[in-house]
Amino acid sequence: MSLDDFQTRVGHRFAQPDLLRQALTHASFGHEKRQRLPDNQRLEFLGDAVLQLVVTDELFRRFPELPEGRLTIQRASIVNRHHLQALARSVGLGEELILGRGEETSQGRERSSILADAMEAVIGAIFADAGWDATRALVLRLLEPALARLAQDAAVAHANPKGSLQEKLQAEGDDPPLYRCVSESGPPHARVYEVVVEWQQRELGRGQGASKKEAETRAAEAALAEL
Repeated sequence: MSLDDFQTRVGHRFAQPDLLRQALTHASFGHEKRQRLPDNQRLEFLGDAVLQLVVTDELFRRFPELPEGRLTIQRASIVNRHHLQALARSVGLGEELILGRGEETSQGRERSSILADAMEAVIGAIFADAGWDATRALVLRLLEPALARLAQDAAVAHANPKGSLQEKLQAEGDDPPLYRCVSESGPPHARVYEVVVEWQQRELGRGQGASKKEAETRAAEAALAEL
């Protein structure tokens, strides 16, 4: 795949092609030549910050009901190394990497850390080449499938938090979550129940409600947010 093809696949035509070449150049290339050649480490640093901000801003807009802790978890699920590696593979980034001979012979083009770092460097290069608006649009286009999955998961969890919690825990072990009412307060016509949900002798969340069922639902929501 040529760099022209790569730019088409990514969806950005560089006004400064040297930025793209630098983003694709691993530090091993200069090290083996014993020269101080531009590599992608600085662009990776820039791209990481840009990616974090794009995703943070988008999650903040898409999920106005989610607390800070849950937003942090969702962001981590999108910008982690595994997902960045998958993005790099989807645009054929590994084929375009400029590597030292040692990395070339040790399957550096397939190494997750190299691919993820180079993906961040490409994002940094696009930002340096075209600015915020173009980079944000491109990143969101690449991440849309992951963002759509998050929205679907959030909708399911909101509709049936107890079922979502049980499904999530069953993936970790056979024990079901246990709900326990720990307190009742208020006058008879306005009772408030507090319920804890526990799993494998560990408290996962607490919730309050006008009925035990409502308190269990709130506890499940708290547990999902914590998990």
